[in-house]
Amino acid sequence: MSAAAAASPEKDPVVLVPPRAAADVEDVVDERVQQRRLGRASDDVEAVDTDAKLYTKGIVPETDDPNAPSLSIFSFRTNSFTVSSVVAALLSYPMGLFLARVIPKGILNPGPFSIKEHVLIYIIAGAAGGQAFGIDNVIAQKFDTMLNDPAVNFGNSIIFVLSTQMLGYGLSGITRRYLVRPAAMYWPTVLPTVALFMSFHESEESEEMKKAGSLSRYSFFWLAFVMAFVWQWIPSYFAGAIGSISLLCLFSTSKTARFLGSAGNNMGVGILSITFDWTLVQYFFPLSTPWWAAVNYFVGNVVCLWIVVPILMYNHTFGGPNLKSGLLYDDGTPFPVVNTPSLFTGLDGSKINPAKFYDTVTFDINKTAYNIYKPIYLTEHFVVEYAMSFFVLTASITHVALWYYKDIIRQTKEMLAQTDEANPDIHNTLMKAYPDFPEWIYLAWLGVWCIIQMIIGLTTPFRMPWWGTPFAIIVAFIYTVPAGIIQGSTGQQIGLNVLSELIMGLIIPGQTVPVMIFKCIGYNVMYQCLTLTSDLKIGHYLHINPVHMVFAQLYGTVIGAICNTASVWIAISAFPLGTNDWLYTNHLSTYTSGGIWGAIGPARFWGPESPYFAANLSYLVGIILPFLPWLGNKVFPHPYWRFVHFPLMAYLLPSGFYHSALTSFIIISFVFMNLLFTYQHAWWAKYNFVLSAALDAGSGIAVLISTLLAIKIVVPASSVNPNVHDYYCTGRNWDDPQFS
Repeated sequence: MSAAAAASPEKDPVVLVPPRAAADVEDVVDERVQQRRLGRASDDVEAVDTDAKLYTKGIVPETDDPNAPSLSIFSFRTNSFTVSSVVAALLSYPMGLFLARVIPKGILNPGPFSIKEHVLIYIIAGAAGGQAFGIDNVIAQKFDTMLNDPAVNFGNSIIFVLSTQMLGYGLSGITRRYLVRPAAMYWPTVLPTVALFMSFHESEESEEMKKAGSLSRYSFFWLAFVMAFVWQWIPSYFAGAIGSISLLCLFSTSKTARFLGSAGNNMGVGILSITFDWTLVQYFFPLSTPWWAAVNYFVGNVVCLWIVVPILMYNHTFGGPNLKSGLLYDDGTPFPVVNTPSLFTGLDGSKINPAKFYDTVTFDINKTAYNIYKPIYLTEHFVVEYAMSFFVLTASITHVALWYYKDIIRQTKEMLAQTDEANPDIHNTLMKAYPDFPEWIYLAWLGVWCIIQMIIGLTTPFRMPWWGTPFAIIVAFIYTVPAGIIQGSTGQQIGLNVLSELIMGLIIPGQTVPVMIFKCIGYNVMYQCLTLTSDLKIGHYLHINPVHMVFAQLYGTVIGAICNTASVWIAISAFPLGTNDWLYTNHLSTYTSGGIWGAIGPARFWGPESPYFAANLSYLVGIILPFLPWLGNKVFPHPYWRFVHFPLMAYLLPSGFYHSALTSFIIISFVFMNLLFTYQHAWWAKYNFVLSAALDAGSGIAVLISTLLAIKIVVPASSVNPNVHDYYCTGRNWDDPQFS
């Protein structure tokens, strides 16, 4: 409790719900857990929204004290990994306690270090430390292995990155009624963060929590943190081979099986490959993704990557030459390649840098050079990945329209009428203790930065027609609520990168940079909006003044633009870019996309004369498939129909990433999000999200330290620490020259 609150003991914290209402909620939750345990559910389809309570009960605090005071470099890794802002939460906790004790009471020290102050530090760190999508454009235009544009400098890069980040704020304020206030939008990926802060600051546990385990959440966190920190050194530094163990390669001599079982970059699809590296498994958020969503991810990846991709490859569906990875089997025959975002020339199937068919000054297409290398080919994995991107654009709209249209219409009417929600949850009631941040300010902010970005597009190397920025914002606006509903209920975000590229590529074909910038703005406006919205949900759960939240986000974003841009120059000068562990796969994908959608253009690459023209059917399929579970529910009503989620099935492991995460992810998710959730719910409610935060934080700090150490002290290559983790899939020894 703050000093202000202590001085007014008669002013008790606001109670979340009346005693009877609280009991009703617990009864509903207990009933739902029991139904799940027995393998049945209520016949009322709308009862599925009660599942949000299953995840938030015992985690989100049920009281509030309004007087409490409150005001990446690893994107270059082959498998990018984010050092979570949870690390900042860890480091700031002892600092906050120390400063609260030593600084004299007053304006700078209103009292004990509160959970709200702690959360705002986390919000600032998240806004500052998260990777801005605009940095991909800086890298693509700056790196000498890409466009190598000499006009790109540190100053104009900071301005560009900052402007693309700021545009998302306007939409985040407008979407609060749809994505923050409804209880059904419980944002599963923020629950580990809420649990972490509660483990630091809660002083008492309920009897139910005490029975779940003798360790407090705080003690459990540090135990799991230390274990994760110690373990992560093994796959990250000493024995990288355990980061990707290809079972088919170990137990089969078949060249086909070995290829399909390989999981590394420039190799196969990793069928039954497993990993013991948490930084790979973390990609799917296994300890916060609901079990039903995890099943959708797994089914989609198995069907697309383990079945469809091999069929397309071995049937040579798209024609053209055999694509070359440069790797060989032990008998000297070529090892196929399917897991890479690279482009390949139609001449001989070798990789091609898009710069070979660019104009060296404008970076637009050089048609003479392009005609030499055309047609340009992709791996079957990359084609399917694009096809599913087409699919999700229409499937997400259809899915949300079918299942959530009543909620959207109701909340829109309430917003226009300036009335409160018809069925607000108690957190909305608690938040009325604070002044709201007006929606008109968000809109004005959006308008100002729209103008700034238009000027940037006309005066810097990050060029784009003046009309491109408002057009990109409109595209983002259309998709923000549907994508936000999916993210708020499942934890997974849908991007607009492909749609943005498609639209601008059709309007101005052959112009690489403008298409890349339009993609950045169209994608990043929605991405940043939903990132900020997820932060607002944390503030909503922990009852933090919305005005304080906004200023914390703005402050962190300014710092982040500087730090993100600086990381590019640091990476160029200090990191071993281009080596097996530092292939900057994410950034390479952006650069490759510029060639596909910008220089070549969608009409050439996906049009009727293209070998990939059939991929356009995915748009139509995306409209149709979500109707199947919806119609099934009409004929045989049951809550589980809503869990058949085709947009989630389209969320595939990206090309170029190690594909050993999928099997490990579904095993971990089954144990924690299904078995323990169902049969040990009290333990799960107390420890699961704390464990998630501890594993992220412990492994993140270990990766950070080991990465910096590896720059100076390199562990010698060996059979357990090879340059290529899946070397045994080719039948070669780990020290074969082809892996050097």
